[in-house]
Amino acid sequence: MPIWREQIRTKRKQLNITQTTLARRIGITVRHVQRLENGTRSPSSSLQMQIDYVLAHWGEDPELTLNFDYVRIRFPTHDVETLIEKVLNLKMDFMLFNDWGLYGYSTSYVFSNIQVMASTPTEKIGTLLELKGQGCREFEGVLLANDETWFDFFRRCLELKAVFKRIDLAINDHAGLLSIPELITKCEKNECISVMRRFEGLKSGAMTDEQAEDHGASLYVGSMKSDIYFCIYEKEAEQQHKFGTDYQTVGIKNRFEIRLKNDRAKIAIEDLLAYRDVERTAFGIITRYIRFVNRGKNKDRAKWPLNPIWTVFCGKGRQPLRLTLDPEPFDLRRTRAWIKKQVAPTLKVLLNIDGYNGNNSTMAIIKNTELKQKHQTILEQQTLGISEVGGDYFENDQGTE
Repeated sequence: MPIWREQIRTKRKQLNITQTTLARRIGITVRHVQRLENGTRSPSSSLQMQIDYVLAHWGEDPELTLNFDYVRIRFPTHDVETLIEKVLNLKMDFMLFNDWGLYGYSTSYVFSNIQVMASTPTEKIGTLLELKGQGCREFEGVLLANDETWFDFFRRCLELKAVFKRIDLAINDHAGLLSIPELITKCEKNECISVMRRFEGLKSGAMTDEQAEDHGASLYVGSMKSDIYFCIYEKEAEQQHKFGTDYQTVGIKNRFEIRLKNDRAKIAIEDLLAYRDVERTAFGIITRYIRFVNRGKNKDRAKWPLNPIWTVFCGKGRQPLRLTLDPEPFDLRRTRAWIKKQVAPTLKVLLNIDGYNGNNSTMAIIKNTELKQKHQTILEQQTLGISEVGGDYFENDQGTE
């Protein structure tokens, strides 16, 4: 009987899956998959079970996945260069310097959507890393290019005694398990049981303006000023509103975000590092704070039965929640979206006027414009050789044997 490592290699090849694709689906590095297959590394029992399950159900689209969608961490150091090069594994020369910062910081260093805020040595706030949604995806490419995952990075942060200011865990609902308008209605009907005292539901659609754009429905549970609250919204509608109706989503219909600050964020990261089980961490938080029920005959709300759809969302009968890595190249998507809405209409008018007058004045202005150092740095960032920053994780998957 073939040993386990030979079984998974055979199964992977039968499914025509590369090591890179398998690694990203499971949330580990390609090198770790290679070591498992060649026998130089033995898997933990939980990882072995996860790989077996993923390969056995490869053709089935996962109902739920999880990724990090916002990271803000303060480091107790003023040595920005060491932080950027040794902790983030980026090159200082590639960073765009700004003489301003956010959150009380005096300066900032930016690479696309990866931002590092710095303070002066006399200040006590150290250095701050902020990664918003796209910044998290870009940073995943940097991690994987260095044979690392979020677990390696967060462990390094704890060793440096970093302070976790905010962490957002985003549970992506690919199957449309949740109906956000229905959850809002349940809150209004008192069929949401939570230790949180506040909710705000914003349903999609417009009552008076038929031309109003549909942002999708959103539900906030808990106070945004507290150290934990939930944001549940229709991701597909939100993305199409932001980037246009022709925007191709990645199959995420809804998103359940767990937004954690300060000690709540630190405890979640410590739990993730201790158990490497995102199902345990994410739904341990959710089920502790909130549940949706169906109204029952019993007057005691605490004894009303759980809503069946909510039960499935929380784990009954569905595939296990898994951490996914979805690295993306550094791009100008946000800038291009701004140009499309704000600049392109005016530019088109000017070009049409030039055409009517038989000149190319507008193009001459663009051609003769001198780029400042800021613009030169942006140009360098967006035209770097792939090997200089992120290896083949910034290309389409070419496959690994």
